[in-house]
Amino acid sequence: MGIVEMIKERETQKILQQGKTEVIRNLITRMGLSDVQAADVAAVPVTFVKKVRASLKKKK
Repeated sequence: MGIVEMIKERETQKILQQGKTEVIRNLITRMGLSDVQAADVAAVPVTFVKKVRASLKKKK
């Protein structure tokens, strides 16, 4: 894998991460799901959901 491909892959992963974060935010704020429920729906680790929830609390 060349440098250009590696940079593209990193950017793709960053965009996917941002999308997952937005989905988790919506599951928490709009649907009121628990960490476990949101993680199950979004197919991400519970630790990721907890980080998103913590960032939401900091913004308030």
